[in-house]
This record gives sequence, C-alpha cells and structure tokens, in this order.
Amino acid sequence: MNNTFSIANRLTLGAGLWSAVLLIAAALIFTTQYREAVHRVDDDRFGAIVDSLAVYAEIDEDGGVFLSRPPGDPRFERAFSGYYWQVSKLNADDTEIVLRSGSLFDAELAISQQVLDEANKNRGLGIKQSLDGPLGEPLRSLTKAFQLPDQETVLIITAAADRRPGDQEISRFRIAVTGVLGMFGIGLLLGIFFQVQYGLRPLFKMEQEISDIRAGRQENIEKVYPKELAPLASELNTLLHHNKEIVARARTHVGNLAHALKTPISVIINESQSNDTDFSKLVHRQASSMARQVDHHLRRASAAARAHALGAVTSVEVSASDLCRTMKRLFRETNIKIHQTVEDGLMFRGEKQDLDELLGNLLENACKWANSEVVLTAWSTFENNLVITIEDDGVGLTPDQQKTVMKRGEKLDEAKPGSGLGLSIVSDLAHAYGGTFSLQTSKLGGLLARLELPAAAQNKSS
Repeated sequence: MNNTFSIANRLTLGAGLWSAVLLIAAALIFTTQYREAVHRVDDDRFGAIVDSLAVYAEIDEDGGVFLSRPPGDPRFERAFSGYYWQVSKLNADDTEIVLRSGSLFDAELAISQQVLDEANKNRGLGIKQSLDGPLGEPLRSLTKAFQLPDQETVLIITAAADRRPGDQEISRFRIAVTGVLGMFGIGLLLGIFFQVQYGLRPLFKMEQEISDIRAGRQENIEKVYPKELAPLASELNTLLHHNKEIVARARTHVGNLAHALKTPISVIINESQSNDTDFSKLVHRQASSMARQVDHHLRRASAAARAHALGAVTSVEVSASDLCRTMKRLFRETNIKIHQTVEDGLMFRGEKQDLDELLGNLLENACKWANSEVVLTAWSTFENNLVITIEDDGVGLTPDQQKTVMKRGEKLDEAKPGSGLGLSIVSDLAHAYGGTFSLQTSKLGGLLARLELPAAAQNKSS
C-alpha cells in the first residue's frame, strides 16, 4: 500500500515546507540587515572623514588648497593600505585633484563624471560609488561637494576603503546564520515528525485493531481512544455487531429454507421410488435434480454470507491434513498416495467449513481419477493471497473437457459416482470469497486444479 498520501506524510510534509520557507526568509532578512548595518557603519565612517577634511581644508594666498590638520588615522599614510581619501577642486571646465592621502602614493581615485556632477548638484549630500583601488581592489566610497566659506572654490572630497574585509564579515555571518538556522530547521523537522507520530498514534492503534479484527485475533474495538476518535470506535463496534447479526440471520434463513425445501423434496423422491411407472421415474429424476440444485444454491448463499463476515480465519495446514487423512481412508483400496506441502502458518481468511468443502471436492475428484498419486501444494503470494494446487497423475482433460466439467451438473463419465456439481461448487465458493478457480494440465500427466483465495495474517509458531 502506498503511503505517499497518508495523513502523517501530509502533515509532516506541509509543516516541513512551511517551516523551510520561514527559515529561508529569516536567513535572508538577517543577512540583509547585517549587510546594511556593515555598510551603514562604513558610510558613517566615510562621512566623518569627508567632513573632517572639509573642516581642515583651507585656501592659501596663491589659491592653493591645503589641510591645516591631516586625518589622524595612520592607515591613510601607509602606501596602498586600502584606506584612501582624495580632494578635487571643481574648475569651470574640469576637475583638478589637489590633495590625496599618502596611501594612494602616485595613484588616484577614478571618480565618474556622473558622481561629480551629482555631488556638485547636491552639495553636502554623500554620493556612494564602487571604485577600483590602486591595486585593483574593490573599494566602497563616499563623495561630497563643499563650497568653502567666503570662497567661490568648490571642493569635491572622496573617502574610500577596501570593501573585501566587510564582504568577508558578511559572508561569515551568512554562513553562521545558515548553519544555525539549518540545525534549527533539522530540530524543527524532528519535532514535527515526532509530534505527528504522537498525535496520530491513536489512529495507528485503531488501524491495528481493525487489522486484528479482519485477521480474527479479536472481535471488537477494545482500546480507549481520545474524545475525537471515541465516536468512531463506537460506530465501528456497532457496525461489527450489526454485521454479525446479519450473517447470523442469513444463516438462520438459509437453514430454515433448506429444512422447508428438503423435507417435501425427500418425500416426493421416496414416493416416486415406490412405483415403477414412467411417470414415477420422471418425477424421481426431476425431484433428484431439484434436490441437487437446492442444495447447491443454499450452499452458495450460505458461503456468500460467510465470505463477507469479519474475523473468520482457518489454518490451511490443519484442513489439508484432516482431509488428506480422510481421503486415504476412503480410497485405501486403490493404494493412492496423497502428498501435501503447505507453507508454515498459512491462513485462509474465511470459514473452515468452506475451505473443507473446497479442498474436499478437489481432493475427492483427484482421487477418483488418479492412477497412483495426488499432490496438494499451498503457498502465499505477495498480493496477500494464498494459492492451493491439487494435481493427479490420471488421464487428465483436454481444454474443451476442462470447460465442460466446470459447468454445473456436467459429468464426463456417468460411471463415476457424484452429482457433477463438485467443481461448480468449488468455482462458486472461490468467487464468493473474491478468489479464482481454474483447471490446467499437471506435470504429473493428469489434471491440476488451482485455487487462489484471500489469505489472513500468518500466525507462525516456533
């Protein structure tokens, strides 16, 4: 049975997917917020550096720009340290670099014309830009434009720093968040799984009890269930009780009908035998035929009622052994050897009297036609069925003859005892239980009768 769409799988899968979506969203939010925080700290530091440069920038008598006090961070003086600043003077037709940090050595920051124009247009507002450093390293920069007091000169000041350390911190944070949330997700999935299993445990118990009822190990739902399932358990017990009543009533009706019909028919048969006229013979034949047909249909109706009853289980080995011993006694004068091979613990899901009738008819038929040997074999299949074959070493039957003997009341040899209903009864009983019955040619040379019936849970004992 495929469990893909079970309630437990649906609950676990649904909760797991929703938890995964929330954890992924949380990871994205955390890493985004941390990245913004790192960049915000960088921007605040750049803004402070640019503002301090603007405060300390002065114009000498010749119009040159100089700093009355350089920035105190020594990294701006160490060549190619990754921390840089640059001051440019905006002229009428171009931009001239007038000051730069010692860390730039003989290089310069390539600020785009678009950033220069935007900074000049929005003086005092920081403009962010990604640049390439003197060694090709990626830089994060902030550019502002200032007009010095009492001067027409416009200075554009840029502070920049290598962005790789910040990106590495962000990457490490992302890995840490992914690991922590991943472990949290695994723990959450395990919690969901155990919660679903614990929550649905009463359903699993009820499923097992229903399986035990079908296997005949118990008759009713016996355990106490939570209030959500208690009404269902009560209704199932009511249904089981009602089913038993229906089966018992059907058996009673069948028995009453059999008694009501068989007695008058027996009287007719006995009376017809007292006279030797043609009419008496005709009545005797027809009454005998009626008796056989009534017996057949009553047996079939009784079997159909029993086939749908829950809890009936029969050991195949016990029935086969009993019937084989009986057949050996009945056919002891013919010296027929009867062999049986039955899988251990094989159980038929049905009434013992029905299995006895199935095997009895087939064994009796095989012993009638066998030369010296009859073999009964029984085993289980992967489809929860059992297969029983009974074969003999007699003359066998052609395919056309096999079809003929399956018809009700048909006999190939009138000299052999019997009513001709045996194989038809077997076929009807097998179909009443949802099984199949067929005739084939045996490897022993005679006939092979094959039954496939529903199996119950095997009860193997050591």
